[in-house]
Amino acid sequence: MQENTLRNLLNAVWSFPLTRIFTFVVILFLVIILSEPIIVALIGKTGTSAPLAVFLWTEVWHFLISFGLLAIFVKTGERAKLSDFGVSMKNAVPELLSGVVVGTLLVAGVVAVMFLLGVYRPTAHTGGSDLFLAAGTLFFAAVTEELIFRSYALNVLEKHWGTIAAVIVSSVAFGFAHMLNDAGGSTVQSKFLFCTFLSLEAGVSLAACYVFTRRLWMPIGAHWMWNFFEGPVFGTHVSGADFGQSLVTAKMEGPMLLTGGKFGPEGSVICLLLGTVAGVVLLHLSKKRNNLISYEAAQNRLKNTTESDQIAA
Repeated sequence: MQENTLRNLLNAVWSFPLTRIFTFVVILFLVIILSEPIIVALIGKTGTSAPLAVFLWTEVWHFLISFGLLAIFVKTGERAKLSDFGVSMKNAVPELLSGVVVGTLLVAGVVAVMFLLGVYRPTAHTGGSDLFLAAGTLFFAAVTEELIFRSYALNVLEKHWGTIAAVIVSSVAFGFAHMLNDAGGSTVQSKFLFCTFLSLEAGVSLAACYVFTRRLWMPIGAHWMWNFFEGPVFGTHVSGADFGQSLVTAKMEGPMLLTGGKFGPEGSVICLLLGTVAGVVLLHLSKKRNNLISYEAAQNRLKNTTESDQIAA
């Protein structure tokens, strides 16, 4: 009797979506932390010493770990296929390109408004010798984050609570994961404000890209170009990180709410408004495609799946 009670309790805890997501993230970070010294040492043996090159191969490793762990969790924990979690080669090129266009236009729009307001001033054109390395690094970083937050977290949450709740919760998780960024020693209060902005402008818009296509390629493209143009091209900070030499050297001067301060454009109300509007528009278009799942529909699907599993058992 006690054994059955304990088993039922453990099943109830595991069936709660946040439990599975938390477990996924903890295992992922433990593997990354424990393997990082080994990977850096192996990279060093190849003769690679440039910081950005080391960063690139580290991001490739993070991607491999994330993808492998996702495959295990989807197959064993969710009893589903990777394609059910947005990992599919279908329409890969057009959807990646559409994401590239969205990300590029968003950042270009933000920087254009900043330029017109006089808070972004280009000072030099440097040529950006590390652009290819930066592009590769940011591509794998974007893929890894999309696997975590859109492929796994959003889908697990949506399965239980429907699309809108899943978008909100996964976007907040995405935004506040950036509390770990140093951002030049910024205060906790300024980090909290920045992460709130990021949850809305980037979290919602990237989640909306996923919901619109039901595959990862569009959010990967948008995420990739968002970071690439923000840092290595326009020369601003990316979520508080400085990528060094950029294609354009620029000065950011003015009120923090317009410049984003040490966080870069993502910490500005300009990016907040444009990014959030883009996300809402994409969610509206997703609704027209019947890609939104209501809470009631999610609960009914979950109930039917549970009953089928019980019959099979």
